Amino acid sequence: MGIEIGFVVMLVVALAAFFWIIVRSASVKISQQYEKLGYQLRVKMTQPDPQLAGFIRAEPFLHGVYRDRALSISVPGKGIQNTRQIETTLKIEVNDKKIQWQMTAKGLLSGIKQRDSVGKQRWTSENTVFDLAIDVRTNEPARLTRILHEERLEQIAAVLKGTKSSMYLGEGMMVYTKFGLIADDVERERFKTVTELFCDLAEVIEAR
Repeated sequence: MGIEIGFVVMLVVALAAFFWIIVRSASVKISQQYEKLGYQLRVKMTQPDPQLAGFIRAEPFLHGVYRDRALSISVPGKGIQNTRQIETTLKIEVNDKKIQWQMTAKGLLSGIKQRDSVGKQRWTSENTVFDLAIDVRTNEPARLTRILHEERLEQIAAVLKGTKSSMYLGEGMMVYTKFGLIADDVERERFKTVTELFCDLAEVIEAR
């Protein structure tokens, strides 16, 4: 009996150690990507301290000023709408609180992703390929048409198409959300690309 108990204890300890190694490895990988992205954007990274002997490790977050705009990249503390789905969020400050829009890839769940479409109408461009792929809603369609020329449509489609992500503008904040974490070079470069796109769009919005 004592041998059996000892075996069970050893098994539990081994599983706990294995789980701890996996959690730490994943956390280190994510932190390294945030460090690289913070260096690229020249903003500060904050890494919360591990909890429960390292078994709980909150994701780091970036915050600072990039291209003269307040910026943050973080992971909300809870899952989306109290689910276990985790998303990473990029926020860029825009000095215009009038125009609003929401953009997401079309699909079975595109309507659900449009979280606050009240007062916004569906917008279409003159680019049929873009309109078939991306669901756009805005409160200022004419102004949005002037802002989004062909190159910007292609950039937005490249970011949203085929991904669980969305773009939102409202109350002076441009927001990009994507399911998952920044755990590899591809995702890090995606967020860098969106940051540059958002800054470009913000400059155009404020100039009109």
